[in-house]
Parts: sequence; C-alpha cells; structure tokens
Amino acid sequence: MEDITARELAEAVARRQEDTLARAKFFGGDPAGLIGNSAEFRDIYEITKGTRPWFVIDPQDGKIPPILPEARTRIANAPRTGSFGNGPFNSHEDFSLMDRCITRGLPGSMLPGQYGNSYQIVQGPGFVAIRYEMVHETRVIALDNRERVGATIRSDMGVPRGHWDGTTLVVETTNFKARSAYRNANPDTLKLTERFTRTAPAKIEWTVTVDDPTTWSRAWTFAIPLTMNDQEAILEYACHEGNHAIKNILNAARAAEASGTR
Repeated sequence: MEDITARELAEAVARRQEDTLARAKFFGGDPAGLIGNSAEFRDIYEITKGTRPWFVIDPQDGKIPPILPEARTRIANAPRTGSFGNGPFNSHEDFSLMDRCITRGLPGSMLPGQYGNSYQIVQGPGFVAIRYEMVHETRVIALDNRERVGATIRSDMGVPRGHWDGTTLVVETTNFKARSAYRNANPDTLKLTERFTRTAPAKIEWTVTVDDPTTWSRAWTFAIPLTMNDQEAILEYACHEGNHAIKNILNAARAAEASGTR
C-alpha cells in the first residue's frame, strides 16, 4: 500500500467527519432521521484527531491476512458478536456477550467504542493491572515468570503472562474461551502478544500481534497510540442497573409471534 501525503490524509479525515455527522441522526433507527443518538458525548463522532491512515502495520499492505478455508465454517457457526441486530431473539443466548454485559473480550476491551474508552494501567511488585471502564473488567498480568496454567483453565480475557523487554512491557495471552475469542479465532491456538512502549511522556504505542495458525494464513499486527489523561476518571459502568433491553426485546419478539407479524 502506497504512502499518502499529509494533505491527502487530512482531506480524507475531513470527508469522513462530515459523513459521520451526516449519518449520526439516523443511528436511533428512525428512517426520517428525527430520532438519533446524541453527538455531544460519543467518541465515535470525533474522528479528526486520528493521524494514521490504517492501523495494521504487519503485513505492510495494511490488510488483515486471509482467513483459512478450514476456519470459515467454524466462524460462520460462531455465536453472535455484534450488538442486538435483527434477531431471531429466542433466548438470552441470541444476544452478544456485550449486550449481556459480560465482556468485550481481548483486545476488544482496549479498542475504541461508542463511549467509555478510558482505562487505567497500574503497576505493583510483580504485577501490572489494566482496568477498563466499559464492562467493568480488570486484567491482572503476572510478571514473575510463573508457569502457564493448563489448557482446561480459560477466561473470556484469556490468561496473560508479562515480562519486560528493555522499557517495553510485553504481554502474551492464551487460554481464551471459544465464546469470546477475538474475531472467532480458535481458542486452542490463539495467542495475542501485546507490546506497550512509551514514546513520549504522555504517549504509549500499543501493538497487538494476532497469531492463530488455524484461522489466518499468517500472524498479523496492528498498532494504536494511547494518550495519558489523568483528568478523565474511570467511571462506574453500571451495565445491568436499569437495563431492560434484553427482557424487552424478548417480550417484543414473543408479542410479534403471537400477533402473526413474525
């Protein structure tokens, strides 16, 4: 993929910002655009601060490698990973883990979403912990060279082990659950390798190498710059409190069936 000039990138970002705001009024599901989402507090509407044309840094063409043919069937039959959608809604299992306030998985918990994109990295003797605002998850990463756990012990965020490579924190994570493995990868063979490198007093380069030889034709790496902001507090993510979405959607589906409209 050829490099683009700073002017070309700025023009592309400006066009994307205009398009994002134009579509925002329809996000509420109203075809007339009269009931949309509030643009004031959602990070997805402010995209002009990005300075990178693409995030995949390996391969150099900026594209995720092809999925292996033998992995396509597994992925096609994987549980839903998106939010809500058009159903069918027959039980709570027809909703994603995010809809059910369970997890965004890894690296999903560190990828920007609609809101709640803050997290806190803290370090203590022998450990680093990363606390995520959205879905109230915390990863505790051991740095003491302890042995890896057996294959029967699994987590939605995987089981991490970390070490220092000079001034770079390297975290290798395995032992994922099938229901939350990144991009429906094979939880038995998936390994995520993160590298946290400080590039400025308030900047960290975060890279993730996705390695699953049973899903992609080769390992691939993406990178995202992180910015320190101690003025932005980690807020309580009360996902369940007052959340009647799943109950109401299931009730609406049963009502539609009873009325013959489904």
